[in-house]
Amino acid sequence: MTPQLLIFLGAIVYLSWALVRYLKSRNNPDDRPFIEVLDDITEPAAQPPKQKPQRKESDGDREWRKRIKAEIEDLTK
Repeated sequence: MTPQLLIFLGAIVYLSWALVRYLKSRNNPDDRPFIEVLDDITEPAAQPPKQKPQRKESDGDREWRKRIKAEIEDLTK
């Protein structure tokens, strides 16, 4: 047997097996759908989480940012 024939026979066997599984699962009355449809929910949507207040920037932070920005400008020149 040639390798092409073996591959073809393997594909036929696999596709047959997949078809049998599909037909068995299709005829199963206890089978649940893949996507379950839920009833309409009358409750209001969940409240979004409260955000923490942003802390104010201190003088040290501003100075540090200015220094970093100046260093970056020096490196790019």
